[in-house]
Amino acid sequence: MQIIYTSGNYKRTVVKSIVAIVLGLVLVLWPTEVLNYTVKIIGAVFCVTGIISFLVSMRDQDERSAWGLTSFNGIGSIILGILLWSMADFFTNMLMYLLGFILIVAGIGQLVMLTSARKFGYIAPLSYVYPVIILLAGLIVFANPFSAKEGIITFFGAVTIFYGITDLINHYKVNQLRKETHEAEQQQKLGGSEIEDAEYEEIE
Repeated sequence: MQIIYTSGNYKRTVVKSIVAIVLGLVLVLWPTEVLNYTVKIIGAVFCVTGIISFLVSMRDQDERSAWGLTSFNGIGSIILGILLWSMADFFTNMLMYLLGFILIVAGIGQLVMLTSARKFGYIAPLSYVYPVIILLAGLIVFANPFSAKEGIITFFGAVTIFYGITDLINHYKVNQLRKETHEAEQQQKLGGSEIEDAEYEEIE
């Protein structure tokens, strides 16, 4: 699969990286609060959306097929929300594995991006070190060597900040290479023949 890297990709990455840095700061500064309330907040959201969905199905009960599907989804969301709220400790343990999985996926994503970006030019070996560190951090979260769950949250927050910063750095370098490649192609196009110019099509 070929990844097409454009200026739009870069702008979206900047926003994503800034969000990751801010989220990481929140996790590092308030790990206990995040640990205590995250699962319960998710449970409350499921309950509220389930109740709204069920009420909508009651209002539109003339449409029997739609009513049955919507009410079923609503009841399912309510039950899931109650389980998340009442069994917060159990789902918090599951959350730890989810955090590790997120880091592993993020590291792999950076590696795939860098590998694809080699078509634009030389990628420094140091750029590949960043995603490897993130991958290893994900494996550490899975291994759970921390004495307290708050330690995992703080560690995950620190790695998230690291991911946001390194993602910005790597995408900035790739974006610069993309611009240089595009400019070189434009110069080659201007120096080519009339027929080549007519057949050239730029895809953004």
